[in-house]
Amino acid sequence: MKADLALIKGKIVTMDPNGSIAEAVAVKHGVFVKVGGNLEVQSLVGDGTEVIDLKGRAVVPGLIDSHCHMLDVGATRKLNVDLSEEAGVHSIMDLVDRLKRRADETPKGGWVFGYQEDDSKLAEKRHPTRRELDRAGVEHPIILSTVGGHFSIANSYAFKQAGVTRDTPDPVGGRFDRDGEGELTGGLHEKAIDLILPEGANEATREMAMEGAREILEECASVGLTCVYDAVERSQMRAALDLKNSGNLPIRVRMDVMIDLFPELNKLGIYRCLGDDWLGIRGLKFFFDGAISARTAAVTEEYLNKPGFYGVMATTREIATKTIMDAYAEGYRISAHANGDAAIVMYLDIMEEAQRKYPRKDPRNRDIHCTVITPELVRRIKELGILPTIFGPYAYYHGDKLIPAFGEKRLERMFAARSFLDAGVKVAAHSDHPCAPNPPLMAIHALVNRRTKSGKPLGMSQRVTVTEALKLYTVHSAYQQLDEDRLGSIEEGKLADIVVLGEDIVTVPPERIKDIPVD
Repeated sequence: MKADLALIKGKIVTMDPNGSIAEAVAVKHGVFVKVGGNLEVQSLVGDGTEVIDLKGRAVVPGLIDSHCHMLDVGATRKLNVDLSEEAGVHSIMDLVDRLKRRADETPKGGWVFGYQEDDSKLAEKRHPTRRELDRAGVEHPIILSTVGGHFSIANSYAFKQAGVTRDTPDPVGGRFDRDGEGELTGGLHEKAIDLILPEGANEATREMAMEGAREILEECASVGLTCVYDAVERSQMRAALDLKNSGNLPIRVRMDVMIDLFPELNKLGIYRCLGDDWLGIRGLKFFFDGAISARTAAVTEEYLNKPGFYGVMATTREIATKTIMDAYAEGYRISAHANGDAAIVMYLDIMEEAQRKYPRKDPRNRDIHCTVITPELVRRIKELGILPTIFGPYAYYHGDKLIPAFGEKRLERMFAARSFLDAGVKVAAHSDHPCAPNPPLMAIHALVNRRTKSGKPLGMSQRVTVTEALKLYTVHSAYQQLDEDRLGSIEEGKLADIVVLGEDIVTVPPERIKDIPVD
């Protein structure tokens, strides 16, 4: 048997259980058939074998982002105005100007959407108000979402069109921001946006969704991602299927479907694990609380920069219990967004009851983000077999704005890779893109260094080694998506997903990890 592909004369970081380092690999029909020395692999080279001389370069397993929103971003980013610092927005005036340009191009009464707004990156160090958004247009409903995705701001026209006034009560699982006199200031927490934004108002066409998904997944491949575990609604599922069926899916995709679609999936008998090596459904997504980057996660200790504020819950215990229990009884796996310790406690309580009523031997339910923890929460997570996936890049990318909100002491219990690994928990890591940039090397950099963009230390007790950080993006991510027998390490018989790096990630100075080129 001759190989289709051989990579020789490199440093192959296999991430196998023994931590083996190999020199070369051979691939046949997309599967590793030999991992070992140069001579072993060269013996499988034939006339039709493509041979790549690595010239000593390092190779790691294909990197997996264990939670993100790539398909949604790809589908809609052409519909949205980019309000990020990277797009050149440095002040509220910059933000208003960009929205106004889009409004001027939009027919009167048409929606204008912005995304990726980050108050910590604006000169004013605050979000715009609805009155300031009115300067961008008074004949268009305008709404922007923040980088965390759990907080939005709307202009006066949007409120008026929706019939929402100062007398409108906060919805269950949401909240309107108000000033001292009770007047609406424009802010929409969690499900408050449902009262403002009509269903389908910012939905891409089928063709746009598929093309946008292809583009962003190609971008993911360029930074070293060979698989993403995406949170999806109907349109994103369809875009992924369209790409798969047309043979144009650039990388592997796993999906958590929003739990609202549980009744439809259940009627079709679709649950827990469905699909093939390229595309598959793995569970249901449920939201418990707000966002860390927006400083709205539900916590038990108040935010230091907002006395008396403990974050926002996106549900009630009664709603969460019924929704999750109905799905769990039918065999579904739960991936819950539970960020703050108050939300995590509620989630664990419900899953403990669910396992008692409907026991499973290998449940693998997940806590997405699982950010603010305590030793007691780590103990319960391990006991219940919950799999946490934590923010990878946040300590670096968002760290500077988190210090005033949480304080140094609490930050020692956030993005707690060290605590989970020491407890023997198979923790993974993710970008939650677009809430943070998606390059996994930035995330590995943050997990290893635990320093902010400005160089400040942030929860240094949670630092991990390079090899441990790689586990969070390889073997542990594969385990969380039920792919441990096929993905996550460079071993014979597994799918041949690999990343060739321009520098050796194991030996490069840690402060330069984020700058390693992906060849």
